[in-house]
Amino acid sequence: MPRVLSADEKKEIYEHIREFLSDELDVPLESIGRDTKIIDDLKGDSMIYLELVEDFKKKYDVKVEIALIGRYLQKHPVYTVGQTAGVVYDIVERGDNLLASEGA
Repeated sequence: MPRVLSADEKKEIYEHIREFLSDELDVPLESIGRDTKIIDDLKGDSMIYLELVEDFKKKYDVKVEIALIGRYLQKHPVYTVGQTAGVVYDIVERGDNLLASEGA
């Protein structure tokens, strides 16, 4: 059953993404904002997205196949921290129904 994240939960997810990227990529937290590009600005790579998603899957007990998330990301490429947060909101809220509304 889909869940709806509260504004507080969304803020917590966004902050968690910033902290995760700061730790993993050894970048000062204050230099990571909504429009920061994870690959271009922070020198991350595509694997960082998978690690981040796995982290949230555990934290929110979301059961979504990584392949499904991969297909979603192909349709909705993400570059910035803000876009990444949006994808995590979708994954947590929609789970296995991530692509359902798109007729995938």
